Amino acid sequence: MSEEKLRRTVVEPWRQGTTVELGDQQWEPGDSALRILHGPELGPSELALGRGWNNAERSATDITARVLREAAAAAVSVAVLAQTPAGNETAMQLLSQIDVRAVEWAAVRARILAAATVVPSAPPQSAQVVIALLLVEQTAPTEAWLFEAGLALGALGGRAIVVQLGEQSPPAELRDLGVVRLAPDQPASLHALAERLRHAGGLF
Repeated sequence: MSEEKLRRTVVEPWRQGTTVELGDQQWEPGDSALRILHGPELGPSELALGRGWNNAERSATDITARVLREAAAAAVSVAVLAQTPAGNETAMQLLSQIDVRAVEWAAVRARILAAATVVPSAPPQSAQVVIALLLVEQTAPTEAWLFEAGLALGALGGRAIVVQLGEQSPPAELRDLGVVRLAPDQPASLHALAERLRHAGGLF
């Protein structure tokens, strides 16, 4: 099976908790265990008499954890809510250094507002995880920015991360939210941000 088919037919349905259809069988994630093996293709004689799985285990490597981890990482995107265009550009550059996919805050905002009209019992449409990076550049942000930050915090909870750029104190309204201080010239601060993003996105 190609990597693209594996992702489309097995990994993504599995992550979303929906039925996996493989061959002529259906598998429910809640009643099954997923194992992904990578190895040489087996011949007819190796598959005969129900010996296929045992032969596959002997000749292949179990890559389940890696595939699921990579799929989870690919499904995470970060929306930057900065106070200035310069801050937004800085954040985008820093995120690219830790291989994080960035999206526009406006698109995430639209999704948050649209979600308010969705019936709660409706099934999830995707396994995408969005994290909001609330980039503080000034001690006294505008009311408009604070409103947007509040929208992100209310909708995303622990997936809204407050990041302080520079040495100033964070605004009083956000001071108790576990602010991550980010200094572009200090690799340790970028590492701390990467760890926080991994935990927020469930990528342990």
